[in-house]
Amino acid sequence: MISKSTKYFSFLQLIPPLLALILIIDPYISNAQEIPVQFRFIRIYGDNETKPPILMLETGRTQYTSSLLSKSLTVEFDLEANVPPNLYAKIVHCNYDWTEDENIFLNDITSNRTSLITWKSSPRISAYYSYRGTISIPNQQIQLKYSGNWKIQLYEYNYEDKPLAEARFFVVQPKARARVDIYNEFYLPDLKVAPTAYNIEVSISSNEPLFDNRLNTVVVYKNHRWYEPYIITNDARGNKYENLFKYQFKRMIGGFATVEKRFRIEKIPSENDYRVLDMSNLALFPSTDMLIRLPFSDLRRTGYSYERDDDGAMITSFIADSYDEYVYLEFLLDPDGWLTDEEVYVIGSFNGWKLDPTWQMYFDKELGMYRTRNMVRRARHNYMYLTGKYNIDERKIERISYEHFEGNSSGTAHTFLAFIYYKEFDFGGYDAIIGIGAGNIYGQITR
Repeated sequence: MISKSTKYFSFLQLIPPLLALILIIDPYISNAQEIPVQFRFIRIYGDNETKPPILMLETGRTQYTSSLLSKSLTVEFDLEANVPPNLYAKIVHCNYDWTEDENIFLNDITSNRTSLITWKSSPRISAYYSYRGTISIPNQQIQLKYSGNWKIQLYEYNYEDKPLAEARFFVVQPKARARVDIYNEFYLPDLKVAPTAYNIEVSISSNEPLFDNRLNTVVVYKNHRWYEPYIITNDARGNKYENLFKYQFKRMIGGFATVEKRFRIEKIPSENDYRVLDMSNLALFPSTDMLIRLPFSDLRRTGYSYERDDDGAMITSFIADSYDEYVYLEFLLDPDGWLTDEEVYVIGSFNGWKLDPTWQMYFDKELGMYRTRNMVRRARHNYMYLTGKYNIDERKIERISYEHFEGNSSGTAHTFLAFIYYKEFDFGGYDAIIGIGAGNIYGQITR
């Protein structure tokens, strides 16, 4: 007869092999902390994926509101991991030039964080990412109180020294009207391309008691291209992006805040309409691990557009969930003999219009083309080719230009958005956004 103590001892002997079996069966327990998170892609948009990420703070001043503003923003990011990782998001207030604010009132480490992430598994056919996370701003944990430039940064709880990814967005507290007027102009290009450029004038008026010396900065962006600011300011800090563009632009500021103040920038190359990459056709872009080339190589353009673009937006609404994946794609650019000593990059909605050295192209002498390979999310994308120079010390691409392979067109309908900055002295002082305007060569935009 076996005693109770003997039975208890026998059960204890079985515990180690049982635990080993559980660890083998359950990857969440065995590997969750062993395989690092591989970040893939992030984007942020407004009420729908075509609207810019501009959040409106309710003020009651309906006379200054704009249809460009959204009541909520959506942050969407893809990553590879065994299980949904233990992440949190931190939002950081920035100056108008995207320098992070050191103001502890604005960047409160306790209230500017959220872990409210909705996770969704990738389609079974996907081998590049496993989970898509979504964050809404604002939410129960984040309630924004201050206008201005903001970044959202993603962190792992166990690795808080460096963010996995970040995206930019804007918060506007409307206190002023902004009118954007765009006029055709000429500039002196270094290449034999159409010398078409734009002059942009932003007129600001308000019934609010604004101080003139605090209304000193306007920043203009092309829609969805938040890493290429055109800064118009009399603030001494405004030279951070001095080497970003190949050409220097003349800037002027005049008028008074109590009547009307005008900010003007001149001779911005008009560029061309965006190229369109529609990956919805599974015959041209099948689901496979193999490399897929563009159906036809891209050609250098002389100033004419070929297809109506989406103003820089990334469109995924018509992509079925079962095929919402990434395709290993090769871009081919035929320079038509127009080689360059500068570096060549491809940029577009598939990389968030962010200047990125991993999207650099190289010239294949046998093919006679520039080429690069990368993973691209299935969607309808807008993109372009640019030239520039990578600054190793600063780790950024400078002296960028689109004229070499894209040319210029006087009818390019890019939307320009103008953000109006006002120096608030409350809570230690910060750069607030008190108005927004938009326009293109055909007139004002209110959509």
